[in-house]
Amino acid sequence: MANPNFDLLDVVGVPYLFNIGFLVLFVTLVLPALLLSYLVVKWSRRCWLSFVKWKHPHCTFVVENSIRSILDQGRNQGIYTLLVQGSSITDNLRRHLVQLSSSITCMRMSLTTKWGLYAWENLEEFSVDNHLLISPCSFKGRAITESNIQEYVSDVTQKFLPSNHSPWQVLVINCFMRGVENQFCLVRVHHLLLRQENLTLADFLPLKFSQENWICQETDSPFTNLYSEPSALPRLHQKLTESFSNTWNEFLCNNDPMERPEIFKKQIGLLLCVKIGVLVMVSTMKVLTRNYRKVEGLRITEILPVLQREARVRNFTLRVVSNAFLTSLNPLQFSRFVISWIWYLVVTLSLKMPILILRELKALKSHHKHYYPDTLTSVLSCYLPLIFQAALELFSITAKVVEAPKAIIEELFLKHAQNNLLQISPCGRKVVAWSEEVSTEILSKISSVTGANETEILLTATVDSLKEYFRHSGLEIPEEVLATAKFVSQRALFVQNHEARGLVCLALPTRTPLFEDDLIEILQVIQRNIQDARSTQNAIYAITGAEISFGLLTSCLPSTLLKLLLNHLTRRYSISLTHVDGDLPVEGVHTAVYWRPPQGNCSMSMTLHRHGNGVRLGVMGDAMIGPQHTIITKTFPKSLQNLALAVGVPKYTSRSPSPTPVSPTTSPGY
Repeated sequence: MANPNFDLLDVVGVPYLFNIGFLVLFVTLVLPALLLSYLVVKWSRRCWLSFVKWKHPHCTFVVENSIRSILDQGRNQGIYTLLVQGSSITDNLRRHLVQLSSSITCMRMSLTTKWGLYAWENLEEFSVDNHLLISPCSFKGRAITESNIQEYVSDVTQKFLPSNHSPWQVLVINCFMRGVENQFCLVRVHHLLLRQENLTLADFLPLKFSQENWICQETDSPFTNLYSEPSALPRLHQKLTESFSNTWNEFLCNNDPMERPEIFKKQIGLLLCVKIGVLVMVSTMKVLTRNYRKVEGLRITEILPVLQREARVRNFTLRVVSNAFLTSLNPLQFSRFVISWIWYLVVTLSLKMPILILRELKALKSHHKHYYPDTLTSVLSCYLPLIFQAALELFSITAKVVEAPKAIIEELFLKHAQNNLLQISPCGRKVVAWSEEVSTEILSKISSVTGANETEILLTATVDSLKEYFRHSGLEIPEEVLATAKFVSQRALFVQNHEARGLVCLALPTRTPLFEDDLIEILQVIQRNIQDARSTQNAIYAITGAEISFGLLTSCLPSTLLKLLLNHLTRRYSISLTHVDGDLPVEGVHTAVYWRPPQGNCSMSMTLHRHGNGVRLGVMGDAMIGPQHTIITKTFPKSLQNLALAVGVPKYTSRSPSPTPVSPTTSPGY
């Protein structure tokens, strides 16, 4: 999907003026409260952390807070799960885990809570064998095959990870498919271990791949790139930074006594004294900033010793300052200074100025103005267009900020007022299921007929599967089901990256205005809803992305307030939807299914996972909704086939559950 470009909004329109008034109210009332809240939250959390560290000195506490940590509870461990099928991926698996755990401390520690804070405790005995499990030969009296592997995997995911071990587990499953033995690896890891140690789920498997194959990957997912990234502002910042850096380095070389000790061999003037004073202040700020980042705190009593040390290493004393001041009052020195400046102006005006004017004229006529880098023409030709583009981008960003507060409140609290039929009292245990693989070829054919992208087509089949779930469960089909949607690239699962991707709030229409069960109309409504979300939820996407990357919300708001707010939102948005896209250039991996656990009061998580030329729907839900959750994955391929028939695409067959690399599967054989 094409990215929306920066645009100039109607600055005289009534809605825009209303948004400005709303923003002024927000800035005058909310921002000061947020600033005060940030200071209070940071100080109180630091004090509480210091107190708990004093009470439990043997523990290593988790300093960073996150949304998922706040919503964690005893019955919701927040376990990310990845199921991988392939060849030779279990070779040297134990050796790989031994090496990985030896280099990562938290993999050898148990996770606990002390006084409301997460903490890592050393284990008396650690063994990889407690975390690397091998499936039995049979499950419930039957051999594990394609007919019951889903039931077995779901039975494993229902069990909590042992509290007396580190919160990670790798299970090797031996499964017979059409009489041929296949191996699956089920990786389950707590979100704190992944976040704190900067790990991916695939790091727990000895996979072989080249990072160069992941560089150029594009996706048409509507859940990413809700706004085009600014281009002129970063380039302007880079150029100004480079220019300032060059100027500053030249300033250091000419005026820093540490670089030029001969400065003090003669009497210095007041101007040079001021320059050295600036250097002392800047170096002091650098040291204080570095210390603040190391110890995550700064005391006022530390400032004066650092300032004195930086002045002492440069021999910058009060005596030097007083002598410089007296020297500047000397009439002889002042006369010499004035004469030198007059001489410089005379030489510049008489000799240098004609040469400079000639260079400016040559640069003005030249089509390659960068050939004359020292001219004013070259500087203006470089900076003026960039400044103009940056100003337009800044204006567009300001316009989006003006609209943000009202749009966020409307989306999160005022729109879509309805009951959440998926709301249950969770037990915390999670069950999983996944669908047969459907070919991307049929998605391309439907897309060519309808003009919808593949994600919108998959969402239509998902909505139809949800309707079947409601019917089978005896529940009334609601007008729509609210979901939070997030895009995850294959790279994020297999190679750690730092892309800040936010969330999108999406309404899935289970009922449509004209026809109740018309898949084409559902597709059209989904397209409109996605288009509306992409045009109005820029701020939500940016804020949630900033929270994931920098902890924006958790550093400004108290955890108790955030928990109340998020529990309310997860009651409204009953499904957590994840779209996984991108190539899978991993040697030996035939297929993969990823589950992102639901959190808060959200009871179901869905994953649309594309790998190679196939797509699967994965479902993770609270055990209280099982086994009805399998209805969704069973119906998904049929719904996609019905959509294809509705738009005139010839009937297709699902991929065969063959275990060969040509047609890999983890199908339960429905």
